[in-house]
Amino acid sequence: MNIQPNSNNISMQGKFSDRILQKVLDALPNKTVKESARKLDKWNKMDDLISRPAQNRGVLGVTALVTQPLIDSYNPKVDKETRTVSRNRTIAKIIAGAGVGMFVVRGPLYKLIVNMTNITGKSKYSKALLPKRYLSEICNNEKFLKNYRSALSMALVLIANCVTNFVLDAPLTIYLTNKLNKQEKEKEAKRG
Repeated sequence: MNIQPNSNNISMQGKFSDRILQKVLDALPNKTVKESARKLDKWNKMDDLISRPAQNRGVLGVTALVTQPLIDSYNPKVDKETRTVSRNRTIAKIIAGAGVGMFVVRGPLYKLIVNMTNITGKSKYSKALLPKRYLSEICNNEKFLKNYRSALSMALVLIANCVTNFVLDAPLTIYLTNKLNKQEKEKEAKRG
């Protein structure tokens, strides 16, 4: 595809699909989106919240907690008891995974990375994880530093999760599943 810079013009010499795409682009109106400072600030805050590892895991955990137990509860291919146990195990996995991920691994690791990539820090380790090669870019670009911190902490999180999945998540999942199953049996006993 041959696209001209700063225009919607695709070469009409090319393939048939390129010509169709050009017709579609020509049909679209030219618009410029004007952003207010308030909107940009709002989007930057949302970006900052979602790009952090712990908050990102929290968003994933809440989404999973809302959707996945419903899927397990209405699985028509298994009997009622299996649906209940499956739903309880799913809830336990999500709570254990999100809780350990947010409060034991991702949150503390991100804070450690922030402390060890502090440009203005005075302590011995405040600049320990700053790459010397890109130090001038990092000092002049706050967004670059934020992305660097998020990427570095996510890399460490992946390594830490190899341990915590077996040491913390699995036992906590079993404990929570048994607790939820016990509560479900007590409810069934009271009903009937």
